[in-house]
Amino acid sequence: MKIIRKKVDFNLSKDKFQYFLDFINEEEKDKILKYRRYEDSLRSLYGKLILKNVLNLDKIQLKYNKWGKPELLNNSKIHFNISHSGEWVVVGIATEPIGVDIQKIGEIDLSIMKNCFSKMENEYILSLCKNSRKDAFFKLWTLKEAFIKSKGMGLYMPLDSFSIDISSYKPILYNDKNEKCQLSVNRIEKDYFMAICILKD
Repeated sequence: MKIIRKKVDFNLSKDKFQYFLDFINEEEKDKILKYRRYEDSLRSLYGKLILKNVLNLDKIQLKYNKWGKPELLNNSKIHFNISHSGEWVVVGIATEPIGVDIQKIGEIDLSIMKNCFSKMENEYILSLCKNSRKDAFFKLWTLKEAFIKSKGMGLYMPLDSFSIDISSYKPILYNDKNEKCQLSVNRIEKDYFMAICILKD
């Protein structure tokens, strides 16, 4: 498994941006250029370029599953996932299905927990002192996002359809299918949480 984390240079010139776009195939290039904000285009471009460089590819060529998760066109043995938030882009590469998620810690209305977290998760967060709840929310959110991304289903898989226990050092997944996965979460600098999920047979 490889995890590559890189900060985006938001001052990258438009000339260099165009130069780097040439390493991306036309379909992916169109997706990058459809973002309304230059910053979002840059984050997307960075993710693809990191993937290209780590795998030593001439050009990024992808296919998508029925839920929209990208896969390498000519190599089904390599799994990858990309996430970006704020100034960070993270790419995870593995020989097993992988999901990565990074989130900037910001202001949040914790009432949304009722709609996206399981009963167990809600009860755990509400059991914490008020000053600890926001960090717990983002820690749990990144883990849940990493899991559904490893499954390749995106938000077609409801966030409250499974639970992750973050009450001890090692996060533990609970769901009806008794699926096995390796979960980890780390704080990046002071304003971000990053989570990784590797699905196990």
